[in-house]
Amino acid sequence: MLKTGKSIGLKDMHPMQVKALMDLIGVTLNLASKTEGMKCLADVEAECDELVRLFGGNGVRVNVEVE
Repeated sequence: MLKTGKSIGLKDMHPMQVKALMDLIGVTLNLASKTEGMKCLADVEAECDELVRLFGGNGVRVNVEVE
């Protein structure tokens, strides 16, 4: 049980947990990138960025390349 005021970070997680979280974020961003709406992708990017930062990571940034 975590003490009050303590939180878990990426460095505290098992490597398989970190990989699963990052895989989920990757799939989520990939799906959002396939939509026609740039606002949708921007919203998903912001939420993924916040999630990674909450766990002590450096965040997420998406670069879109148009073919």
